[in-house]
Amino acid sequence: MTMVLISDLNSAASQAAIASVLSQDANLGYLASGHEPDQAYYRGTQVQYARLGMGLDHYLDLELGYTQAGLDRLLNCQAIHLAGGDTFQFLAQVQTRGLIAEFTDYLNRGGIFIGLSAGAMVMTPSIACAPLCGDENHLGLSDLNGLGLLPYQFLPHCDLSDGGVALSVNAACLMEASSLAEYPLILCSDEDAVIATKAGLRGFGQPLLFDGVGLMALA
Repeated sequence: MTMVLISDLNSAASQAAIASVLSQDANLGYLASGHEPDQAYYRGTQVQYARLGMGLDHYLDLELGYTQAGLDRLLNCQAIHLAGGDTFQFLAQVQTRGLIAEFTDYLNRGGIFIGLSAGAMVMTPSIACAPLCGDENHLGLSDLNGLGLLPYQFLPHCDLSDGGVALSVNAACLMEASSLAEYPLILCSDEDAVIATKAGLRGFGQPLLFDGVGLMALA
């Protein structure tokens, strides 16, 4: 089980995290957070992975043009990039397609997920923290349960200049204490990245972990 959680694909921490789990000849698939009519984000992400010597060769979104064959091809890639975007929209589409079993099996077979911002958040047990990074539940989504692929929640694009104090206070006000105790919140700036495996978490840069009581650095 290997997942990379990032805020910005261009950061040195993100690139180091990805390079530590994938070889330069790796092939990846791309799962869009919403339909991309011109696939501009996909093509831009292809360029970013090419700089790492990796190929991003298959695009799939869950809204239009979705097929079982497309999903099967995605699940045969060595790694899958879950794109950033609207977290509530992404989660709604993931829930509609009922992908938990397929994605869990993919991880158990040795597949790797790379979640960018919203893409990382939907892998977690809940996206309840999404308003803290500016997302709005414009869909009126009532079920905020994510895929639950790891026992942590994730907040991208964090301003950690105060050591995460303000965000941890805001998180404690927004989220239930029991949720934070069971699934601690990873605070990740654009300069940070985190790898999650069965052995635990490995931080790149200076990400933090908040369990509702205290803040801890992720080494």
